[in-house]
Amino acid sequence: MTTSWRFKDEGLLRCLAGLDGVTPQQVAKFRNERRKYLSHSLIEAGTVTQERLVGAVEAAYRCRYVPLSADRAEKFALSLVPERICRKYDLVPLRLTESEMLVATYDPADLNAQADVEALTGRRVRPQFSLPLEIESCLDQLYSSDKVIFDLLSRVEAPDDIMVVGGTGGEAPPADAVSSPVITLVNSIISQAYRKRSSDIHIEHEEQGSHVRIRIDGELRNIMKLPRYVAAGPVVSRIKIMSELDVSNHMRPQDGRTKVRIGPAEVGLRVSTLPTAYGEKVVIRILDQRAAEVPFEKLGFAPEVAAALDRCVSAHQGILLVTGPTGSGKTTTLYSVLNKVKQETSNVVTAEDPIEYKLAGINQVQVNERQGLSFASVLRSVLRQDPDIIMVGEIRDRETADMAFQAAMTGHLVLSTLHTNDTVSAISRLADMGVDRFKISPGLLAVTAQRLVRRLCPQCRRPVPPEELPAGVARELARHGFGAACYRAAGCKACEGSGYSGRTSIVELLLVDAKVKEHINSGVPAETIKARALASGSLRTIGKDALWHLSTGETDLKEIEPYLDAPGAEPEADPGPEAASAPSPRPAGAPARRPRVMVADDDAIMRMLMRKAIESAGYEALEAADGEEAITRIAAGPAPDLLVADINMPRLDGLGLVKGVRGTLGLLDLPVIMLTSESSDRSQELAFQLGADDYVIKPFKGPLVMARITAALRRAGRVK
Repeated sequence: MTTSWRFKDEGLLRCLAGLDGVTPQQVAKFRNERRKYLSHSLIEAGTVTQERLVGAVEAAYRCRYVPLSADRAEKFALSLVPERICRKYDLVPLRLTESEMLVATYDPADLNAQADVEALTGRRVRPQFSLPLEIESCLDQLYSSDKVIFDLLSRVEAPDDIMVVGGTGGEAPPADAVSSPVITLVNSIISQAYRKRSSDIHIEHEEQGSHVRIRIDGELRNIMKLPRYVAAGPVVSRIKIMSELDVSNHMRPQDGRTKVRIGPAEVGLRVSTLPTAYGEKVVIRILDQRAAEVPFEKLGFAPEVAAALDRCVSAHQGILLVTGPTGSGKTTTLYSVLNKVKQETSNVVTAEDPIEYKLAGINQVQVNERQGLSFASVLRSVLRQDPDIIMVGEIRDRETADMAFQAAMTGHLVLSTLHTNDTVSAISRLADMGVDRFKISPGLLAVTAQRLVRRLCPQCRRPVPPEELPAGVARELARHGFGAACYRAAGCKACEGSGYSGRTSIVELLLVDAKVKEHINSGVPAETIKARALASGSLRTIGKDALWHLSTGETDLKEIEPYLDAPGAEPEADPGPEAASAPSPRPAGAPARRPRVMVADDDAIMRMLMRKAIESAGYEALEAADGEEAITRIAAGPAPDLLVADINMPRLDGLGLVKGVRGTLGLLDLPVIMLTSESSDRSQELAFQLGADDYVIKPFKGPLVMARITAALRRAGRVK
């Protein structure tokens, strides 16, 4: 049996069947022709006029007809109803009031649609009738890629002038592509990352959308949320075109490079794509030339470390090894040393994979394994180029290590990196590679193991009272002869509320003196070498260096805590004011924790009323007396599931609080409801401009505000 064809606006048949001229035979004819919409088929056939059809629907459903266009839908109303709901029920949110959501639909009797919209907005739905083709056209306009991107661009910083630069220095992009909104969006992402001195851009996709994150001072921060079909489609394609990757291939990882001009500066971009379940993840490494021009004196080394390294690089021969994990600043340290030691009278040659930065006055060689240019083969050729100083990007195998130590013992200063966790482990690592110990001991000058920690913002750092300093840390500072004047992060406009600005190095340094050489030759275990080097003063531990940076006020205890190696220096637990509200670990099988709602308002009575309403709904309530206290507690973690904030507050108002939450803390998915005393439409516009998800007008009614809170939590997936 063949299933009867159903019109998309089948629900209108009840009120249209009684119109003059509309016969069952005509309706059956349209079914046989598989027409999409009955209403438009009747109008096109001349059976009824649009006016008569609209009048019949208005009389049947007791609603008003709204001639629909994309500009009739308010942005704030659209923001509360996801695209999937609009397309599922063929509806367009038009306007928002304190108690109602005005919705255009061609089926005003669809109770399921009304229930879903009411659950998502916390408001009663008032349906209005629009013709099906008007709704279809409006949805296509509202959710087209260009429309969405233009809306995004209206809310982000204007991008700097960016031009893709070809290998010969010419401009690569075609002239007719300059005005594309996708190009403008990608340029905005790149220029924002460059201005914030970030090292990487990540574009990641999830089921509900895509996130753009940038790595600043070693930490990833969310800066933008995009619809997945925009990010995984045109945005990724634009980045692939820029880096000359295969746009049509989405199933295999790809790597590419490009160079862009941002204002007067030329910046290299290294692009990597990786297929994931929801689209191609893209990571862009920003190769900022400024990183290669850091003076040796600006690396943040302690005077004792800087003086020892200065003696090492002044030697005529030997090898200096810089160790540490990926992203610990090894390359920056080596480039800084090269800039320090290069002279007109010396020949400096490097072997790198890849060459990330171009250095003036230095001969740089690109390693290419596929073409037979390994580190060992390049190093072998370099030795025939009469070098004075050689930099080997990384020692990976025995052949490269043997060549490096051979060069170090034949009148060359060699600089290189090695992947080990500490200095003494480098000796064991070389021995495991197969390098003879009688080569290691005479060739090795020193080994460093470094890490990067965030530097405190000098404009807002706050001193830590001596009584608040953990006893173990205070003892270790005194034992090493360091002062106890420590500081902690606070947050200000200059550092965008993070409390940190830039990074500095903490270093472990092993000087290979006669005693250490003797231990290397005798083949004693690494633990024995470390103990004897500590006793003789040849080893300065990373824990001691971390304490020095703490005592100078460059960083805080939170940053150096993982590197404190003395048992007495382990910091004592300091729960802080937020510990009372922090959830404890949940045992297996225990019920899920309650959603946590933070209320930021300088009115104590308002906070009390909000707290009672929140707790009566079964949620956990947190309070903050102003915006500054709120952002401090959110940054300390764990973040709440929803934030309710007053627009007008002392110290930090609603605008500053939302900017800090969205920009500095990167909590793009944290729902925010603004409290306002304005009852006009201006309150909606202001709340939307502040980046809020909804608003509540004061004084409020308990059930109404809880409907808003529950709706926002439901949209964010915090509750079902």
